[in-house]
Amino acid sequence: MIHRNRDLRFSRAPLFIRFTIPFLVLVALFAPMNFVLITPGPATSLFPKVLSVEESAGVNVYPVKGQLNLLTIYITNPESYVFGAEILGCWAWGDCVAMPRSVMYQEDATDDAEVETGKKEMEESQNVALAAAKAAIARNFPGTNISAVTDASVKVSLKNTGGPSGGLIFSLGLVDLLTREDLIQGRNIAGTGTIDIDGTVGPIGGVTEKIIGAKRAGATLLFISNQNCDEITYKVEGIEVIAVEKIDQAIDYLRKPFSAEKTKGKDLNSAGIRGCASVGA
Repeated sequence: MIHRNRDLRFSRAPLFIRFTIPFLVLVALFAPMNFVLITPGPATSLFPKVLSVEESAGVNVYPVKGQLNLLTIYITNPESYVFGAEILGCWAWGDCVAMPRSVMYQEDATDDAEVETGKKEMEESQNVALAAAKAAIARNFPGTNISAVTDASVKVSLKNTGGPSGGLIFSLGLVDLLTREDLIQGRNIAGTGTIDIDGTVGPIGGVTEKIIGAKRAGATLLFISNQNCDEITYKVEGIEVIAVEKIDQAIDYLRKPFSAEKTKGKDLNSAGIRGCASVGA
């Protein structure tokens, strides 16, 4: 039973409180916070402008049928400010994440130093990608002669992008260019992950944002490192995501005919990803 008192009255809040609360809200919205924002960046198509191999004596290059995409993220520079309103918007829009600055940067980090570090990591990633690709070709395509392919043979044209996360997709691109077999088969494919010479695919930051970026680019298939599985706790829809430990697993998957790979529900975890254990398992 509910008793209602018609004589109940509420007094108005004191004038001080009525002005103080809005003021504090405004301060929180426009005060700089010790956070960085990570948002999905554009996907960059590798062929024909970003990645190519110079055809010369002893170097055979084969046509590409389809596209591979390098995925990127935007991240706040260490010397930039993030305001409370931006963090609130990030939460509301749902396509970015706010993280404490200390998680991403050292205390003395500068914009110039981070840009330079990113460039070096990208260059090292490209060099390792060629070695990983040549080793993968030797394992998976015996009889393919790539002994004449050197660092000078490979041309990469990519500006304003840094970091090592393009290793896997660069290696896959080189494998497709240097072998007769059509791996891409007309598909629009994305990939992200570091690469080691032995073909190990390492984890990267911002995997959730890169899934969004891959979908925006129209990719139907995305390769990630299985070491990023724990970060994907939601149901992924609209794109097929394959988690791999080695580049050979990605190559094996790409070599399958379309009819063999379209087994919906098979080998998927609770987030809809192949190669990851189910969330909470």
